[in-house]
Amino acid sequence: MLIGIVFLSISIFIYIKENYDIDNVGGERVFSKKKNIVKDGNYRYRILISIFSLVLGIFRILSSIIY
Repeated sequence: MLIGIVFLSISIFIYIKENYDIDNVGGERVFSKKKNIVKDGNYRYRILISIFSLVLGIFRILSSIIY
């Protein structure tokens, strides 16, 4: 179950890192969508890894619940 949660957190972290910036506005951290995202091979590879990690985490959690 713990491994599934780790995979889910990895996928969320990669997705947020690729698509959002963290800005400080008035002393608070705010997520803002990146304006110029270069969709090259590296971007597509990271999104693919993010999706794979999400699916792996979901199946790992379901497996631990069923068995």
